[in-house]
Amino acid sequence: MAALAELRERWDKLAQVGMENDLDLILVYFDEYNMADACYLTNIWTQFERGLVAIAVATGEPCLLVGPETANFVMTHMPELDSRVISLFLAWGAAYPNTKWEDTAEALADLAGGPPRRIGLVGSGFLPVTLYQSLLSMVEEIVDITDSVHRARQIKSESEIDKIKTAYAIVDAGLEAMLNGVTLGMTETALAGVGEAAMRAAGAEGYAYSTILTSQERTNSVFGRPTTRRLDEGSFVMIGISPKYQGYCASLGVPLTVGAVPQEQRDYIRDLFTVYKSIEAQLGPGVMASELYHSSRRELAKYNLEQHQIYGVVHSCGLLEAEAPFLCPDPDWEFQPGMVLLIDLAIFHPRLWGIRWESGYLISETGAEHLSAYFDRACDIVLQRLA
Repeated sequence: MAALAELRERWDKLAQVGMENDLDLILVYFDEYNMADACYLTNIWTQFERGLVAIAVATGEPCLLVGPETANFVMTHMPELDSRVISLFLAWGAAYPNTKWEDTAEALADLAGGPPRRIGLVGSGFLPVTLYQSLLSMVEEIVDITDSVHRARQIKSESEIDKIKTAYAIVDAGLEAMLNGVTLGMTETALAGVGEAAMRAAGAEGYAYSTILTSQERTNSVFGRPTTRRLDEGSFVMIGISPKYQGYCASLGVPLTVGAVPQEQRDYIRDLFTVYKSIEAQLGPGVMASELYHSSRRELAKYNLEQHQIYGVVHSCGLLEAEAPFLCPDPDWEFQPGMVLLIDLAIFHPRLWGIRWESGYLISETGAEHLSAYFDRACDIVLQRLA
C-alpha cells in the first residue's frame, strides 16, 4: 500500500489536471475488473461493487462514492478515507435495511461546492452506458482525462518498485515449485496447484490472472486455464503465473516439456528463447518503442514465426499484469528510468503450438535490472529437459 503522503501527492497532481481543464470535480470509475486507477489513488481493491473515487479540484481531497459493502470495506482497510454510499450504486432489487445512502446528484454538488458544471472522468472506457447517462444528466459536461492517470502510472515510485520486487520473489517461488514438482501423469490442475500453494505461502494476496497451464493443442488458447488433462509422455506445456502483492503484480512464463517431444518442437523452443534473449539485450533507457517493435519482428522473421504473433513483445506491469504502455510502432513511446516492463514473447503456431517466454525488468538510468532471480535458472531447466 502507498503511504498516505504518497497518495496525497497523487491527489494533488490530479487536482492540478482538473484546474488546467477548468473542472469542478474528478471522478475515477472502478469495478471488480477495473480497479487499478482507483487503487493507485486510494489503496482500495474492492470486490463485487462498482464505485467512484471523487477528487474535489478546489481542495484535492478524495472521497469514495460507493455501495454499502464497499463502504464497510473502506472503513476497515483504509479508515483515513471518506466514503459515502450513493444511490447510483445500490444494487437493483436489493434491500439495505440499515444503510443510509445519499442521492447521487446531491453528493456530487456537496463535494464540488455547488452543482458541478464540468467533471473529469477517468475510466470512461469501462463505464457502463447507463451509469454514464446518469452522470451526464447531473452535469453540463464530462471531460475524459483517463490518459493523465495512465501516464502518471507509467513511472513507478520507489515504494511501488519495492512491492513489485517482492511480488517477483513470490512468483519465483511459484515457478521453482512447479519445475521441481512436475511429474509424469499429474494433471494440469495439480501442477497449477503446486505453484499457487507456493506463491500463497510466500505471501501472494491473490493473482493478476488465473494461472495459465495448458498442454498440447490447448496451448494455442493464449490464456487457457488448467484442466484435469494428464501430462503424459511427450506433453508440450505452457505455464504463466502472476501473483499480486499489496496490489502490485509480477509475471513469469515458460514452456515446459514432459518426456520427449519431436525435434521440431525442441528447435522451436530454443529458437524463441534466442529471440527472447535478443530482446532482453536491447532493453534500457532511451530505447524507442518503434525500434524494439520492428527489431523483434525481424528476429521472429528469421525463424518464419512473425505471422504467428498476436501482440507486441513488451508491455508495462504494475497494478495490472499488462498495462499501458504497450509495445507498438509509435515513435513517441520511449523507455524511461522507473518503468517496469515485461518481455512477453508469445507465439501461437497452428502445428507447433503455443509458447510464452515472459519475465520482468526495471529500466534504470544505465540499463535494465532483471527482477526475477530465478528466471534464468528456470530457462536452463527448460532447455536441459529438451535434451
